[in-house]
Amino acid sequence: MSKATRVTVTLDPQVAEWARAAADRQNRSLSAVINAALRTTLVHDSLTALTIDEEAELAAAYDDVAITQAAAADDADGAA
Repeated sequence: MSKATRVTVTLDPQVAEWARAAADRQNRSLSAVINAALRTTLVHDSLTALTIDEEAELAAAYDDVAITQAAAADDADGAA
């Protein structure tokens, strides 16, 4: 594991209460809960910042439809 860095954070009292309650429910330290929440948020933000290749998405959607239609045709042929 990498070396930890100590950071002082001031939380809104309500947020601090929620974080403490979450830590208690999970039997984890407050620090562990805040680290996990921050890590999750950073990953979410980095994923939402990714550019989407619209043409590739459209091609994949057409492929999905074609596969579904082919499977349905196979099922219909097998049932007949």
